Amino acid sequence: MNGNVTQPVVFEPGKRYRVRVVSLLTAFWLKFRMPGHTMHIIDQDGVACNPVEVDGLDLGPGQRFSILVTAHDTVEYNYKYNVTLYANFVNPLPGIIPRYYNGPIEYHQNAPLKHIPDVEDNQLSWSNTLDLQARDGMPLLPVDRQIVLSIKQFTPELNIPVYTFGDYAYNHTLVPTLFTALSMGNLAFNSSIYGPQTQAHVLHYGESIEVLVYSDNLNDHSLHMHMGEYQVVEVGPYGDAVANNRPAVAFQRSGSAPMRSDVVTIRSFSYIKLRFRVNHGAIIFFHCHMIHNFKGLAV
Repeated sequence: MNGNVTQPVVFEPGKRYRVRVVSLLTAFWLKFRMPGHTMHIIDQDGVACNPVEVDGLDLGPGQRFSILVTAHDTVEYNYKYNVTLYANFVNPLPGIIPRYYNGPIEYHQNAPLKHIPDVEDNQLSWSNTLDLQARDGMPLLPVDRQIVLSIKQFTPELNIPVYTFGDYAYNHTLVPTLFTALSMGNLAFNSSIYGPQTQAHVLHYGESIEVLVYSDNLNDHSLHMHMGEYQVVEVGPYGDAVANNRPAVAFQRSGSAPMRSDVVTIRSFSYIKLRFRVNHGAIIFFHCHMIHNFKGLAV
């Protein structure tokens, strides 16, 4: 934690702290808890939300949260924070996956450690973007156009998995996309000039875009968009209903003021809907925040 496994988090009695938790991982998810303390989420990925109490944070690669934590009124005990690194798509390996870490929350150097019984994860409340409401109250955007992306996995002859949004693995262009867009005049609005390996989509200023992402493989993915924030609108199962073009039943839909984020987790065999408005000129990169980015999962 912060490059140091021994430095304590020092709390002064009665004070309220803003704790920022950032995942700099590329292949694992992490769960963060401060047992014995109440945690309220107040922002995700830099976007303020109405406070929501949780027992712990569940972060994918690249995700960030801020929480408010009020220290106890006395220095009678010290406590521990807990961090679990895990990956649902990898078989458990003792001592490797999952991995467990903890560190001291110190009220006084000589205070004893408060014993808090362990609780199973499924009995705790964890951070969930769809449970959050944007503090500014920005309403759910309408949909002018939907873009559908399907996460696929291929294993070529070299037995190295390749991940794609569709039929092509992303590959860097010889000429940077920005240069092409700025130098080709009206042809810049023809997505084919950027090459099939980019799977480019041309967006128009003022459009409200819904991105529907399907994942039909065993891996979880952490999806990052380089453009600001998108509304996280809906998640649901990927299964027979999707394969047969029947309406899928959502696991969960957002409230009236959906939380905005720039990194979101899509679980294995599920779909997710994201919405944003095109309000500036840019080349927007949408990719997996994991090592899958280097294996073609980008557009």
